[in-house]
Amino acid sequence: MRSLRLVAGAVLGVALFTLSPSEGQTPKSGGVLNARLREDLPQGFSINETSTISTMWPAMPCFNNLVLFDPLVSTHSADHIVGELAERWSWQDNYRSLVFFLRSGVRWHDGAPFSAKDVKATFDMLRESRDAPARLRINPRRDWYANVESVEAVDPQTVVFKLRRPQPSLLMMLASGFTPVYAAHVSPASYRTGCIGTGPYKLKEW
Repeated sequence: MRSLRLVAGAVLGVALFTLSPSEGQTPKSGGVLNARLREDLPQGFSINETSTISTMWPAMPCFNNLVLFDPLVSTHSADHIVGELAERWSWQDNYRSLVFFLRSGVRWHDGAPFSAKDVKATFDMLRESRDAPARLRINPRRDWYANVESVEAVDPQTVVFKLRRPQPSLLMMLASGFTPVYAAHVSPASYRTGCIGTGPYKLKEW
């Protein structure tokens, strides 16, 4: 049995995995999250290389997605999607273009600024684009992005997913929690042994 220790940090003010305070209590930042694993994580923190929730959840506090289903609502629908790395989003061209407007001031755990380049690099890698900066060893969700023709970083805070045909369901797929954004300046292979994310927790030891 292996242990995982994560240290809370004020990286992004949207935290899915922090525990809600009891009624009447004021939320406090900081703290340590200890997790005891029944089995080792074969993929380490490379969440995009695994497809089972039991191997994904220990690493998720270190990451953020563009959007998520509201964790306070039991029903998952397009009406219950909240932004995480994306502050807002907009469908254009009759559901052929999905534009994300990213949060400003977000930094990776190593201090580097987060930008649209990170989103483009992540999703070019996931859809196995010809100009992807790197390849995943295993890519269980590649088919999710078969309809994505391109991902364009318009400016540091704006990214556009251009689709071959209308696909309103893409937003819900991105909100599933299974599509964390990786840092473009970090090798995807390094996530198998460590984690540079934007999430509310930083990896201390594993």
